[in-house]
Amino acid sequence: MLRKSVTLSLQEKVDFLKSSGKKIYTLSNPSFNPKKIKSLNINKFNLQGQLTGESKLKKLSINYLFKNWNYNKIKNDVIITSGAKAALYCVFKGIGDYLKKANIGIINPNWPTYEDLAKISGNKHYYFNTTLKNNFEIDCSKLIFFLKKNKIRILLLTSPNNPTGKIITNDKLKKILKICKSQNTYLVIDESFSSYYYIKKKKTKSIGIDKNLIIINSFSKNFHLQGLRLGAIMSNKKLSQMFANIHIAVNGSPNYLSQKIIINNKGLLMHSNIKKKMERVSNFLISKGVEFYKPDGSFYIFPKIKNYSNFIKNSNKKGLFFLGGDLFGKAYKKYYRLCFEKKNNELNTILKIMDKNKLY
Repeated sequence: MLRKSVTLSLQEKVDFLKSSGKKIYTLSNPSFNPKKIKSLNINKFNLQGQLTGESKLKKLSINYLFKNWNYNKIKNDVIITSGAKAALYCVFKGIGDYLKKANIGIINPNWPTYEDLAKISGNKHYYFNTTLKNNFEIDCSKLIFFLKKNKIRILLLTSPNNPTGKIITNDKLKKILKICKSQNTYLVIDESFSSYYYIKKKKTKSIGIDKNLIIINSFSKNFHLQGLRLGAIMSNKKLSQMFANIHIAVNGSPNYLSQKIIINNKGLLMHSNIKKKMERVSNFLISKGVEFYKPDGSFYIFPKIKNYSNFIKNSNKKGLFFLGGDLFGKAYKKYYRLCFEKKNNELNTILKIMDKNKLY
């Protein structure tokens, strides 16, 4: 039996406690300001829409989500999906069925949903741990051993990583792709936070999208459009057709209204500059002597808890609820996910509570 989504469960718990009048805050989930959307003319509402996504949204995907990749319109294709989760499921299920079996390698710490999607796609999953001591860097020599030992056919990377904010450099990415090709392994890169970069990153135009490389991205996460449930997959055309067939069988075509909202409201494809919030939270943690990797991207930090017993015992009592590090990998029990994408007054209050009660 699958577990309930850990992130949505936390939000549900926080919302319930808030409804009873308690002053409750989540350390690990974002809070967004409402989006202003122009009214849509639905007199000509298309009930079905194009099966793999509206052509205009595909073009937006190439220009916004996949702008840093070497897209070849003759060899490659993009399909729109009902969120990043649906995209990942289609990839896991498609490759797993095609190969009869596809062991999935997941780089830790990882988004907990990866494990759930690996299970429901019928594939086994294995973990490759990275450490704060080494800035969550992937050791390529150990990676080769990991792929061989566990017969990994799909290697999943997240860049920027959720929860560490680590970005994989182009040089490292090329090395990993070369390793995957040598092992006949598909490299799947989840770039759902690709619009959140705090460092200058070289474009990956030199890397072609071939049979071994699949890129997944998300309008939902990148642009605070979670309720619209829209993601995308970029791959070669043969794989794309396989993924599309699965998505259509499970979801039908992606939601037409959601797509039209983005197409007609391109201003939604912007977000506030939150680098200042990242710097503020980082400086707070540094001032308290907390160990963490300063994020290159995303809106998360993954600190190692300094006062562990106090943090675990008193956080909830002081109105702070969080996702523990072991949800992102068993080796990270003494960590937690800290989200700084919050309204300013909320972030101020959280830091004051943490400071006053030594919850760090």
